[in-house]
Amino acid sequence: MKDCRLVIMVSDDVVSFEGQNISIEELAAVSGFLQVFIGTEGLKRGLDMDDVKNNMLDIHLAAMETIEEQIREGKLEPDDSS
Repeated sequence: MKDCRLVIMVSDDVVSFEGQNISIEELAAVSGFLQVFIGTEGLKRGLDMDDVKNNMLDIHLAAMETIEEQIREGKLEPDDSS
């Protein structure tokens, strides 16, 4: 992974991101690192592994539902060029 930057900002319950020199592959890698971090924190705070997996799956499914809703509402147009 090359040097890149991803800034996560939260203001008034709104999360925004700003990236510099970051590819989709690097974003995916950072996402994986965050998932490991979140899962490890859950274990440290008393969740068992099944709870961690279920919670992480719930987060993933909710994110994918958000993308599907944005597509249905015309707020996101998938690239059909591939």
